[in-house]
Amino acid sequence: RLVPTLLAGEALGGAAAVLVAAGGMHTVVVTRQGALWVWGRGLYGQLGLGDEGNRLAPERVGSEESFGGSHVITAHCGLNHTLAITKDGALWTFGIGTDGALDHTGRNNRLVPTRIEAHHFGNAKIVSAAAGQVHSAAVTEEGALYTWGSGRGLGHTDGQAKLVPTLVAP
Repeated sequence: RLVPTLLAGEALGGAAAVLVAAGGMHTVVVTRQGALWVWGRGLYGQLGLGDEGNRLAPERVGSEESFGGSHVITAHCGLNHTLAITKDGALWTFGIGTDGALDHTGRNNRLVPTRIEAHHFGNAKIVSAAAGQVHSAAVTEEGALYTWGSGRGLGHTDGQAKLVPTLVAP
């Protein structure tokens, strides 16, 4: 569409949107009830729907029990990956795993939301996150900054890719 268009009320299950984020070619919305809705390009699994298909209309990611039973409070889109933070302070990722952008100690794509284990963040809760083209970042409740993914733009002096969240030295 060439002009802003209001989605029909039932597009998000009748729920009100509280946050929207857009990636390379995908969009995510968090609703007041803590549900995550997605649409757009799904080539690498960045929609979190269990496949690599595209979606023209919003679809809910998972069910009430998804995300460990916790509500999503914010979400962020990279070029081909997505991050979601839940009310319990957990960080979930899905999409392309190039250079470790998702964490999970590898470079594999994830087609469904997968929680990054808390020990990667010193067992602290996550309060903020960001997704770049092939890297990600998160801030803990204590204010510690962790980055991972491609070596460019991570804030580490070695310039190397990080496959797991790595604390940025103060």
